[in-house]
Order: sequence, then structure tokens, then C-alpha cells
Amino acid sequence: MKIGIAMARERRNWPTRRLAKAFEEQGCEVKTFCLKDVTVHLSTGDTTFMLPRRQSLDVKGVILRSIGGGSTDQITSRISVLESMEFAGIRVFNRTYSHRRAKDKLATLVWLAHKGIPIPDTTITERMAAALAATRRYGDVVSKPLRGSQGHGVLRLQDPDLAFRIYKVLQTSDQIMFIQRFIETPSKDEKGKPMPPRDIRVMIVGGRALGAMYRYAKPGKWKANVAQGGRPRKCPLTPKLEDIAVKAAEALEMDFAGIDLLEAEDGLLVSECNSAPNWSGFQKITGIDVAQEIAAHVLKELRV
Repeated sequence: MKIGIAMARERRNWPTRRLAKAFEEQGCEVKTFCLKDVTVHLSTGDTTFMLPRRQSLDVKGVILRSIGGGSTDQITSRISVLESMEFAGIRVFNRTYSHRRAKDKLATLVWLAHKGIPIPDTTITERMAAALAATRRYGDVVSKPLRGSQGHGVLRLQDPDLAFRIYKVLQTSDQIMFIQRFIETPSKDEKGKPMPPRDIRVMIVGGRALGAMYRYAKPGKWKANVAQGGRPRKCPLTPKLEDIAVKAAEALEMDFAGIDLLEAEDGLLVSECNSAPNWSGFQKITGIDVAQEIAAHVLKELRV
């Protein structure tokens, strides 16, 4: 069976290499490519997909790791290319619009809220007055870019004057103001010892939770992302944790996902859903080979 993996760049990164190896061990032929290199030929009743040097993208399924960066036209075009693949009978994992929703933090929260999944209090606006009012109401906020990953561009704002300066920059550069109430995580562990801020990442594949890990922020910091220096530690997969993470992935119709959760005083909140997570820290902590789990799920779906 031929499997494609859509990447952001020509060079394979660690998750892509792991996925390619997992599929090859199952006897599959793997083709990695960038969506910017795909040419589509459309006619009534027939669609073909070509790569450079007249290579045909003749695959049964595509693992979507990244749409890639670019202009609005380029991103829109690539989404339509992926949709045309689905219409042509190529199964995309995660499906095109599931991936698109997960990459858009606002779309993610809209769908989670619609499905009744608990999320942090959030305000999205293009109006300065509304942004400042929300900041005063929440008291301690996090300002996020609409698209982004690994904690880049995420700011914690406690000073209204600093918030005004940040919002002014966003407004003048035609960006929205995406503001969330800052969630204080437990300051002590189960034994009563002080601990740094943390969040929880649950890995979901095929509608089940593989496991969970804590991500602890560096001393003096509040971002727990591993890419920001966060330290992964194993987390017990409780029934409540598993239930909310699985429901979040189902709400966004994702075959596999990294679900990020915060421990608020009144319960767990889903902060983000990652359609193409990096699981190196998770695999190191849990010993679970996520690439093998993804490959098994994908091949099972394709053989149905």
C-alpha cells in the first residue's frame, strides 16, 4: 500500500521519520512531499495529482503533518487541494477541515464550546475597548496568536497598560485580539511539595487515549511547552482525564491528536487540540510508540 506524508518542508523531521519507518515496517511504500509542490489537474470526473519531475502522487492515504506557511491564497489553495484528494478517494488523516479547525485556535474553541467541552473563558475581538474590558474583567490574561504552536507568541498580561500597548500593535497590524483568562494550576504536588506551573498532554489515536504526561514549566517561567523548555513527566490517565480528552478529539473529528488540558479549581479545561503533535517527549516518558499506533489505525481504516 502506498502512503503519503504531507510536510511543511522537504526535509523530514523527527515525527515524519518515525511515521515513515512505522509504515515501511508494515510493508507500505511511503512518499513524503510538501503541498506547495503538488499540481492538480481537474476535469469532469477525473482528478490527478502530480509532484515535480512528473511524479504521480498515487497513494491510498495521506498523513497530514502540515499545510505549510504562505499567503492567504496559498493556504486556501492547499486546503482545496486536500479536499480534492478526499473527493478523489484518497483518505486524509486528519481530515482536511479537522486539521484546519485544530490549527485555528478560535475555530477549535468554537467547536469545543458547541459540543459542551469545558474551555477557559475567552474573548475574541477586533475592538480595543472590548479587549481592555475583558482584560480588566479577567484580571490575569493570556494573549495568543490565532495560528501558532509550541507556545510561540503567547504572552501573559497582568498590567492593563502593557496590555494596551500589545493590543495596539495587534490592532494596527490588522490582527485580532485573542484573550483568555489565565488559569492558575496547582502550586503543590500530591505530597504537598511546591511545584512549577504545569499542563497535561493526552495522546489520542483512533478514539482512545494512549496515555498522558505532565509538562512542567522551567523554574520562574509559566509556559509548560516542551519546545519552551518544559519538562515532561508521566501523568496518571484517570477516567475523567481520558473522557474529556477523547470527547475533545471526537468533537473536532480527529483520528489522532494531542489534547492539552489545564487543571482549574473547578475541573479540567481543554486549552488546545493539536492535529499534528510532536510526541518525542511523550514517547520518552511513557515508552509508547505513537507512530506505530498511528500506522496501525490508518492501515485499519484504509483496509475497511
